[in-house]
Amino acid sequence: MNLEQAKKFIKKHTDGHHDFVAQAQAGQAYYLNDNTIKRWPGMDELRNKAAQQANPLRNADFRIPHNWHQLLVNQKAAYLFTFPPTFDAADDALNERITEVLGESFQRECKDLCAEASNTGVAWLHCWVDDKGQFRYADVPAAQIVPVYSGGIAEELEAVLRVYKDRDDDAEEITKYEIWTDREAAFYQKRGEHDVDVMLLADSGTNVITHDMGYVPFIPFYNNGSRRGDLPMYKELIDQYDLVVSGYANDLQDIQEIIFVIRNYGGEDLNTFLTDLKQYKAIKVDGDTAAGGVETMRIEIPVEARVKFLEILKRQIFISGQGVDPDPQNFGNASGVALKYLYSLLEIKAGLLETEFRAGFGQFLRLIFHYLGVAEDTKVTQTFIRNQIQNDLETAQIARDSAAIISQKSILLNHPWVEDAEMEQEQIEEDRAEKPDPYGQKVGEDDGE
Repeated sequence: MNLEQAKKFIKKHTDGHHDFVAQAQAGQAYYLNDNTIKRWPGMDELRNKAAQQANPLRNADFRIPHNWHQLLVNQKAAYLFTFPPTFDAADDALNERITEVLGESFQRECKDLCAEASNTGVAWLHCWVDDKGQFRYADVPAAQIVPVYSGGIAEELEAVLRVYKDRDDDAEEITKYEIWTDREAAFYQKRGEHDVDVMLLADSGTNVITHDMGYVPFIPFYNNGSRRGDLPMYKELIDQYDLVVSGYANDLQDIQEIIFVIRNYGGEDLNTFLTDLKQYKAIKVDGDTAAGGVETMRIEIPVEARVKFLEILKRQIFISGQGVDPDPQNFGNASGVALKYLYSLLEIKAGLLETEFRAGFGQFLRLIFHYLGVAEDTKVTQTFIRNQIQNDLETAQIARDSAAIISQKSILLNHPWVEDAEMEQEQIEEDRAEKPDPYGQKVGEDDGE
């Protein structure tokens, strides 16, 4: 497309992208514990009003955020991707080639994709072939991506517009635009208030490159079917929790459970009284000492109601966020069934993400097969392994009691101490070959009888 077409394309698809960017930024902010409480308008108003009136009783302005969102997102990411998904193409040689292409960073990328999708509603994986002919991939911030889908029920990704900020050689901020299709990518830029212009690539004299990926080299990984992040499900609950705790901290700092009863005070006003008290640790009382003076009265800040309300909020945050409450009293010596029930809400949320991620990994594998020159419709079995607390004693007892019912391999696959069933089986056979029996023979040797 020429420059004028590119300008129209950029304007058309970026105008409605601001709402998504705001949603994505909110999810990322809460994940970094930068909650709304830090910019709470009601508390700003109180603080400004107190400053205007120069009231020394109300100086505290604590803003205490709580990282509930980060906890819930990390729970899901660890539950799903502590052990990365495995891909089995029923061909050992092809499986080795897939593993080689995935490399050592695959587990980290899976975790990052899960966190990004949970924060923003979708994560994007960019794939390319570098100058050395190696297949590369990396996640791209979702706020930078504007997808362009075809119309109809079975929507297909036709193009991707990537928009992001950068700096040129003179440290001047510029906005870069990349338009990717299934065959090429075109690059444009905008400086300050200037219009969009082409961005010539180094040593090429053009702003367009071609690629042989076979598809638009950006893969979406959605958080759920509604393509929304997790934060909207419990954001107001977190805000209320932050507000209650911050308000209580401010009360403790300002009031300190003491108020003053003043009789026949000779100062000009109450502000002067408080200022003298803070500065000099003493005040002057005029008049008859029998009738005048200063007394203190202790006041009780209501705690019980706050604690109860915080407990209700905490419970509702875990229910709405579909997470696991890490309170130790909820575990104890729980059986396997009880632990599965404890993870039931997290499993529902993880299952919805897994369904969407299976489609994403399927497209990812098609790009890998295209790079390897393998049939893109090769059937691959995807296996997701959950990471959860379990009762090891109970699991080991079940494995022991099942020895006469199921195969040794199945027992090894489910034993809590075994990480690699194949390696463990080889070790068992080696131990049996080396261990002598009570009659001096090695186990497995045939004596001819």
